[in-house]
Amino acid sequence: MKRILITGGAGYIGTHTCLELLENNYNVIVLDSLENSSIDGIKKIKFLLKNKISCVEDKLIFLKGDIRDESLVKNLFKKYNSEGNVISGVIHLAGLKSVKDSVNFPLRYWDVNVKGTINLLEIMNEYGCKNIIFSSSATIYSQRNIVPFKEDSKLEPINPYGNTKLSIEVILQDFFNSDPKN
Repeated sequence: MKRILITGGAGYIGTHTCLELLENNYNVIVLDSLENSSIDGIKKIKFLLKNKISCVEDKLIFLKGDIRDESLVKNLFKKYNSEGNVISGVIHLAGLKSVKDSVNFPLRYWDVNVKGTINLLEIMNEYGCKNIIFSSSATIYSQRNIVPFKEDSKLEPINPYGNTKLSIEVILQDFFNSDPKN
């Protein structure tokens, strides 16, 4: 059974993703700081699935923590690798998301969103985890584009939040291009 790490998995998108994965026989680890979410989402998942999935407590693991905490993330990968049930992929939803706050506190957004992602990628690389899905944002696109946006629409974020999301996309592309195994 595959094990998936969901960063920021206690939020709205994360909890729905967890439900879908659990119902499709994945083991899920949620790593969330609870800054933009609540433990209630995880409790609801366990309640909804307790009669559908045996041992849901073992299949959905929650850890409160920050992806910038290198030792925490490294120990998480190390633990599951040593048990032989490696983390086979990451769904990366963690990050700060308020456009207004990003304008008022841009360095915090660069630290949490970009530095956190770099830390996550370095540890994934160290442990041979090559699969990642990243939740970006429509804020990376130019406001002059016609809605709905397309993948080839002009990129032109107008705030620090959008800048961090686009920067992460560039980092992911560079990382992918650096190794044919990525």
